[in-house]
Amino acid sequence: MLTRWIEVGAFNPIFRDHYQKGKAPQEPWVSGPEHENIRRRYIEERYRLMPYIYSLAEENSRTGLPIMRPVFLEYPKSVASDGVADQFMLGPDLLIAPAPNGESPAAYDVTLPGEGWFDYWTGEKVAAAFRETPKLERLPVFVRPGSIIAKQPLVQSTMETPQGALELHVYPGPDCTAQLYFDDGTSFAYTRGVYLRQTVSCRVENGALHVMLNERDGSYKPWWTGISLVVHGWSGTGATLNGRALKVETLANTLVVTLPDLAKASDIVVAGQ
Repeated sequence: MLTRWIEVGAFNPIFRDHYQKGKAPQEPWVSGPEHENIRRRYIEERYRLMPYIYSLAEENSRTGLPIMRPVFLEYPKSVASDGVADQFMLGPDLLIAPAPNGESPAAYDVTLPGEGWFDYWTGEKVAAAFRETPKLERLPVFVRPGSIIAKQPLVQSTMETPQGALELHVYPGPDCTAQLYFDDGTSFAYTRGVYLRQTVSCRVENGALHVMLNERDGSYKPWWTGISLVVHGWSGTGATLNGRALKVETLANTLVVTLPDLAKASDIVVAGQ
C-alpha cells in the first residue's frame, strides 16, 4: 500500500508521507529493493514534472481552479460513464486511473473521455475504453490529445536548479495550448514583474505540425540553456524554426527537436507523416 500511495501521491498537489509514532516505518527505502526502486522512479518523475505542476499552482492562485480535479470538471459528460469513479486529473491534461482497490490484483475498467489519448509512460495512443490489469510498478496515467507538458531535467530537491534544456512534450490534438509560468519560487519579486509567462500552442496544417511560442511576458531569467521539443505520436523526419532547419532525432513514433531558448514569438514546423 505504501508503494501504491507514493505512486498516486506523485500526481497530487501535495506529495508527502508521514506516520504515527510507534507504527510501521514509512520511509521510501523500507520494504526492500523492489519497492525502493519503484518509489524512486515515481519520486523522480514528480521532480521532472515540476514545471507543469508549478504552472498549475500559479493558475490556481489567479483563478481558483484546483490543481487536482475530478474528471467531470474538464469533461462534464463523463459523469454518466462507467470506469471513472476512481479517476482524477492533474490539471487539464493528465488523467490518473488508479486501481479502485489498492491491494487487489483484479482487473478493472478504464474509460477515457473521448478518443486519441496517450499513455504517459510510453507515449503510445490508447483506446478510449479498455481493461487494466494492476501491476505493482505501473500507475495508469494518460495524456489528453492536444496537451503540451513541460518537464525539467532531474533534480533531487526543489531547492536545486535544473541543468540543461526545458522539455516541451507535445501530444498533437485539438485545443492544443499550454501556458508556461516560472518565477524564483521563494520571494514576492513576481509582484514586480520578475516572472516568466509564455503561451505555447500547436496545430496541424497541410499535414505538418506547427508549434508556436508567443513572446514572453515578464523579466525572470530562466534556468534552461535551450528547449527540447518532444513530439509524441508523430513520424515526420524534419523540422524548421522560422524557415531554418533544426536538428531532429527520431525515436519510436516520437520526434525530438533541439531548439535554442526562444523568448520571442517563434513558429516551429515539424514535417508531416
